[in-house]
Amino acid sequence: MLPTTRRALLAGAGAAAVAVAVLAVPPIARAETKAFDIAIKDGKVVGAKSVRVTRGDRVILSWTSDKPMKLHLHGYDIERTVGPDKPADMMFDARATGRFPVEVHTHEKDKGGHGHAALFHLEVYPK
Repeated sequence: MLPTTRRALLAGAGAAAVAVAVLAVPPIARAETKAFDIAIKDGKVVGAKSVRVTRGDRVILSWTSDKPMKLHLHGYDIERTVGPDKPADMMFDARATGRFPVEVHTHEKDKGGHGHAALFHLEVYPK
């Protein structure tokens, strides 16, 4: 049996080795910046209804709209309000892969509550 202080030192060294191993994992390397200008007219996206990026890309979705609305990018949980005099950017690193909708969030009290309408999709592919 090892003395208590020696056991504590060995246990601490083991924990430090685990911490160093965890810290040694490199973060996702950012491939490149992908910027997209997306216009909304009469409640619909003009042009392509989706974009494709690669995991690790820095993504900038630049929104304009002829009417005020609140946009929500699901999966990344980003919300922005956009309007005729208020363009909005969603800027983030694409870490999660999959197909993520951008929805218009409305509060339609006369229709019973919270409305969602898919407007656009972000597709993030693995490297």
